[in-house]
Parts: sequence; C-alpha cells; structure tokens
Amino acid sequence: MQSHWKAAGAYRRAMVKLDILRRQHEAALDMAQRLLELIDGYKAGNPGYPILMQLNRLYGVLRIHFALEDVQLYPALVSSPDPEAARVARLHVEEMGRLALDLECFARHWSCSASIANNFAEFREAAQNLMLALAVRIEREHQHIFPLAEAFNPPCRNAA
Repeated sequence: MQSHWKAAGAYRRAMVKLDILRRQHEAALDMAQRLLELIDGYKAGNPGYPILMQLNRLYGVLRIHFALEDVQLYPALVSSPDPEAARVARLHVEEMGRLALDLECFARHWSCSASIANNFAEFREAAQNLMLALAVRIEREHQHIFPLAEAFNPPCRNAA
C-alpha cells in the first residue's frame, strides 16, 4: 500500500501546471490564426518575411509548450497508477506525438522568406495541414488529456 502512495506522489510531482499549458494553447491558436491570415492575404511577388516572422513566433511558443507536454505531462500520465489514464495517454502519444517533430521539420524547411515566396502554394498547403493538426491536438488535449491530469492533480484550493 505504501508503494502505491509513493508512486502516486511521484506522479503528482511530475505533473505540470495545466493553467500554463492552457495559456500556451490559447497563445498558439491565436498565433496560428494570425499565420493563416497572413497566408490568405499574401500577394505573389511580395516578400514572405511577415509570414516567416509569424511562423518563427509560433514555433518558439510551441517548442516550449511541447517540451512541457511531451517531456513532463505525457510521461507522467503514461506512468499513472490509473490504467485507463495510462492507456489514453499512450494512445494520444501514438496518434499525436509526432507533431513536435513535424513542426520542427516544417520550420527548418521553410526557414527563409525567399523559399516561402518562391514555393508559396506548397508552403500554404503544408502550413494549413500543420495548423489543422495543431488545432486537433489542442482540442483533444482539452477534451481528454487535461481532465485526466486534473483528476490526479487537482487544483489547490485556499482554506476559508
């Protein structure tokens, strides 16, 4: 019995603050929306610099965000003492866990404004697909992952 409580305590310490992740989700979705707006408003022959700058801002936020989720949150859930929470977390990692790598590859491939401007149709399609994958991951985390994490890491309440 004592080992179960010890494992549960280690699990709780490994959990990240979900309010931070939620704020990062909100910021990432706002930045993704702005990126898509810049893409929609792009005129052939113009420099792709504003698009590249927005992509870099989004990438910066998501690198930190994915580090928190993929290095702390998901491993903590996968090692959860609750088998259902561990199963759901493993399934999510299998289905959505490549997004951080996909984003990194995307940002490296489209790392200069000239490549965006010279291959805009390809960039637009790839960016739209990546932003859709990001929105799906965020939605699924809000629906499935965060409630599991909250069940084992309830918010602190002030004593009255």
